[in-house]
Amino acid sequence: MKAMRTIAFLFSLALTACASTQVKNQWRDPSWHGAPASNAVVVGIAKSDTMRRVFEDTFAQQLTAAGIRAVPAYTQVQAGEDGRIKLSDFVRQSSADVVIATRVQRVQQKTDVYPTYTPVGYGGFYGWYGTAWAATPTISQYEVVTLETTAWDPKTEKLVWAATTERVASQDVPKVTTQLAQTLIPLMKKDGVLR
Repeated sequence: MKAMRTIAFLFSLALTACASTQVKNQWRDPSWHGAPASNAVVVGIAKSDTMRRVFEDTFAQQLTAAGIRAVPAYTQVQAGEDGRIKLSDFVRQSSADVVIATRVQRVQQKTDVYPTYTPVGYGGFYGWYGTAWAATPTISQYEVVTLETTAWDPKTEKLVWAATTERVASQDVPKVTTQLAQTLIPLMKKDGVLR
């Protein structure tokens, strides 16, 4: 029974660790020498207009809390490829120093199996047989989402910063977006992309 509790505890720790946003890759253009941005346009790329709006609002709020003026793109630009020209007009009118865009790069189905060990030798075969039924492995299936967040210089239209992050999938878009923003904003500030 103690082994079952230990495995359940380790399993819960593993899921908790996976629930946070982890930066997997990060890049900054070494040839970019622009000033750190104090004004941003936030673009979320999603099939669901609701998810896009929630994402852009939440990320913009986190940028504002970090001292960066931020505007969600959905306020002026419709989703889809046809919004490209309107986005450039909107970025120009907003006087944005940076455009921050996030998209889903991939979703992977993961399976974890945590075996339960039964002591051998206690009560012979019949004792082991009885505990073997209670000692079935714990199996968990979940999705891991990889997001790509990029920062673009609107004057040169060049990519100046990028990061990929991973986390366990969640339907709580505001919470996930807040965690993403709180993970990435300090990195962008450290790299001189944001003021």
